[in-house]
Amino acid sequence: MPKLLFARSLNLEERATLERLMVGENEAIKQRALIVLLSSQEQYRVPEIAPLVGLHVDKVRKWVVRFNHHGTTGLQPTRRKPGPRGKFSPKVRTLIVDTAKTPPRELGLLRTAWTLDSLRDYLIDNGIVAEISRESLRQILLQGGVSWQTHRARSDDVTRWLQQWQDGQARN
Repeated sequence: MPKLLFARSLNLEERATLERLMVGENEAIKQRALIVLLSSQEQYRVPEIAPLVGLHVDKVRKWVVRFNHHGTTGLQPTRRKPGPRGKFSPKVRTLIVDTAKTPPRELGLLRTAWTLDSLRDYLIDNGIVAEISRESLRQILLQGGVSWQTHRARSDDVTRWLQQWQDGQARN
């Protein structure tokens, strides 16, 4: 038979902290505080708590164990992604967005529109960034409100020529 698991006894400070967490705005933290209070103060078992809080018994067990080892700090969310955050400074991000908004022809390229690969190559070749993945570039453009697919700038001549051609097609 498996050993019954309960949250350890609370001291006054921990109980006050848990009750303060219960009136906070973060629903996940409220749920975790409730799990610990039910387990420690009311001696509810993990399988009894799970349906009350809408979690699987394994998740409830996880939060009880975390509390037992780390106290109330163990109930706080952990950082999900390992590694450094924000590889590119705001200045570099702005430069990337500005470059994407500039028609490639104005930068001396023989193309009318950017693709992720062509923009990436341009940024690396011109020393704006040492390396950047397509996904990172896509995310920076998305955050900057730029769609590389819609920034298909044309010269005034091209626009005029296309309009003349379309007008000619409409007459025929």
